Order: sequence, then C-alpha cells, then structure tokens
Amino acid sequence: MVKTQAIVLHRFAYSDSSFIVKALTEECGVVSFIIKGAKRKESPFKGALDPLALSEVVFRQNPNAELQFIKEASIIDWHGELRNSLLNLAVAQVMAEIVLRYAPPATPIPEEFALLKQALAEFDSPTGTTSDSAVTPGNTSADSVFSRWLLNICDLWGYHLELGVCSRCEKVLTEPAADFFPESGALICRHCQGVQSARARAETLQGLWELNLAQNNPEQAPQKLTGRVFVENALLSYLRNHIGFLKEIHSLSWLQEVRKLCSAQST
Repeated sequence: MVKTQAIVLHRFAYSDSSFIVKALTEECGVVSFIIKGAKRKESPFKGALDPLALSEVVFRQNPNAELQFIKEASIIDWHGELRNSLLNLAVAQVMAEIVLRYAPPATPIPEEFALLKQALAEFDSPTGTTSDSAVTPGNTSADSVFSRWLLNICDLWGYHLELGVCSRCEKVLTEPAADFFPESGALICRHCQGVQSARARAETLQGLWELNLAQNNPEQAPQKLTGRVFVENALLSYLRNHIGFLKEIHSLSWLQEVRKLCSAQST
C-alpha cells in the first residue's frame, strides 16, 4: 500500500459515474487512477481529486495495471485563491499539462513534484492574487512564478539556460543582454551584438535580467516581472526547441485567449 501526496494534473469522465485521474505523486511520479463512483454526491473523494488539488492518496500499486485504484484521498490544499485568478489558473493548467506530457510515467520524480507544489503554493498566496482578480493579471509575486518554474524545469530536464553570461565572449553580464535567441538559449552582450539589431524585445531582455538576479538571490524574486508575457513566450519557445512538440500542449491555446481577455480588461 502506497501513501503519498499527489497533485492532480488532469481528470476526465470514464463513465456516467466515474473519472480517470492522472496525478503527479511524490513517491511514484505520474500515476493514472480510475475513480469509480466519483461523480456521486456521496463520493468520499469529493474535491480531493479536482484538477490542481494537492491531496494525500492511499492506493495499492499494481505494476501490471495501467490504472490504479485509490483506497483513500483527502485534501491538503484545494488552492482556492489560485482558482480566483483566471490568468493564474490558465498558467497552472499549462504547467500541469507540460508535466503530464513529458514526465516519464510511473517513475519517481520528486524534484519535479516539489517544483510544481511550490509554484501552485505561490500562485495561491494572498500576495499573488486577490479575491476580485478573476479576470485581471496576477499583480505581484505571481508575475514571475511561471517563468521561474520554466527555468527550473529546463534545468531538471537537462536544458540549462545560462542567463548571466554572454554566450559568445563568455563574460559575465553586468546589465540586461543585448539579444536573446530562444532556439539556442544564447544571450549576447552589447559588445558582441555590434551593429546588429536585436531580435528580442526590450521587455523580454529586461525580464530575463530580472530572473537572472533572482537566480542569484531567490529572496529578490521580481514582484512585478517586466514583460511577463514576452518572457514566458521566450522560455516556452526555448523549451519547445529542445524538447519538441509543445504545440501538443492544448492548454496553451486557452492561455493565449485568457491573456487577451486580461489585456482587454486592463485597458
């Protein structure tokens, strides 16, 4: 019998009364569960297996079965504040789907679990979103959560991105880079750029510089990340070029729509 914390990555209907749940567990990695009778009002699993919920589950692991049966499930954190921000919720769904698509099934990945758990907790922090921010962008510490998570997940998966060094002259950057190439992850200084025009936006370069400063001193994580959307897109592009097939992350389309809605609401 396995007793472990789990973050629900995805859930879909299996029958009139049952769900199939895919969760990232602390002890066993990504595991697929069949939850019979979960749609019933009297289900003992009510809320504990909602998408993005952090719960404690007990199950008997059968290595020969694709679907496992949960014996017990109890909520640790439903992330209520996170669900009050449409933008942060859309971002969290992208993070969950990236893990679901690319993490190896039934393989312990405790570092990935810890990263996602921490990111969801930061989104859920009262300083990162407010109860009336249902369609407005995250306005404080939540701004940099997705970008920092992308940097860390790239590190874990072997695609380290060096934000503090020029890739050409290998000198330590003392100011924002002059350009960024997401296909290779290279940043170049002003001296190496010469007379060439930058492809990256100034907001992207400033945001990457802020993330670099935060990497050296995590306590100084940017409260308001410059060019949040541009930085996130740049890091997603970098991950796409290395891991491939990010176009299969269906929730990215939803995130783009939410961004447009949030942008319209803020003007």
